[in-house]
Amino acid sequence: MGLRGRLALSIGAIVVVAFGIVFVAVRAQMADEASVIKQEERHEHRPPPAAGEDGEEGPSISPISDAQSDVEKTFLLVGGATLIAALLAGYLLAARTASPLRQFAQTASEIDAGDLTPRLRSGPGDAAELRILAEAFNHMLDRLDRAFARQRQFVSDASHELRSPLTAIRGQLEVLARQEQPSAEEVRRVETAALREMGRVERLVEDMLSLARLDEGVGPALREVSAAGFLRELAEAREGEEKLGDLAEGTIELDPDLVAQVVRNLLDNADRYAGKGQVVLSARAAGSSLVVSVDDAGPGIPAEDRERVFDRFHRRDSARDRASGGSGLGLGIARAIVSAHGGRIWVGDSPLGGARVSFSLPRYSPKMRDLSANA
Repeated sequence: MGLRGRLALSIGAIVVVAFGIVFVAVRAQMADEASVIKQEERHEHRPPPAAGEDGEEGPSISPISDAQSDVEKTFLLVGGATLIAALLAGYLLAARTASPLRQFAQTASEIDAGDLTPRLRSGPGDAAELRILAEAFNHMLDRLDRAFARQRQFVSDASHELRSPLTAIRGQLEVLARQEQPSAEEVRRVETAALREMGRVERLVEDMLSLARLDEGVGPALREVSAAGFLRELAEAREGEEKLGDLAEGTIELDPDLVAQVVRNLLDNADRYAGKGQVVLSARAAGSSLVVSVDDAGPGIPAEDRERVFDRFHRRDSARDRASGGSGLGLGIARAIVSAHGGRIWVGDSPLGGARVSFSLPRYSPKMRDLSANA
């Protein structure tokens, strides 16, 4: 049975129960009054009613019994009419209530079939609860639509990135296979080219795995470290010629492995665009946050591109990035890691003439503490 039938029967049942209770109460009250009146009549010793002119006795039914009978008939008549009206009103009310719900169900069926474009419609005449439901449902659909769009774009970009090195490896192997007796020099050349392309594939796969883990919402494993010492070790472990600027002293709670990946990605990106130019790593205190900056002397990033550089697989110069092994995921991974720590990352102008990429991390204390227990 549908909602309309159930609501109509519910209203009808309520009406029947209510009339039944009133009917029983009124009947009991009238029975009590009749008993009292009969007792008073016996006390007064009234003579029986005289016979009629035709010799028959008067009516044997008292006026009280007549009144009770009339009340019962009236209750039955009014109760029946009210029950019919209640069933009809309940059906119409349920039909009006179920109409938007049926539309919601139809929209949900279309969405379940894979089409995320339909949206729930609610008018000013709908109940407030239905309007709230429609708004919440549409908001959820918008988020799902954006998430699926990003997923489709990510899969498309990842497939394109993987196809390039795999095609290059296949081409090199086909060239080698066409030679009946390839020279050792040619074999080494193909080996070098194939290993270079396989390195690109490995880096891309590692970056995508990192993004997948971050998208799963796994929180960072926080540990208190020395801010200056942590950044100094990262810079000294690199083979590049990065310089260290001012490094704020103090301690900070972070995930060393994840934040180290952020710093390495920013330094790699700066090295790639700065060429032989200068790259400087620095850090400063900003209240209870630590702001880490990487400056380069490269061409800089235009203002209109400064937000898009954090998009996954975004490249300002695709050919140059592919030649240097970049996957276009480094800054996207950096933003995901910084966001997981509760911080933010942004791009600005560098005093060196190029770009400055900075990120801030909370839970910073300018006072140095004994970290031997965390070592």
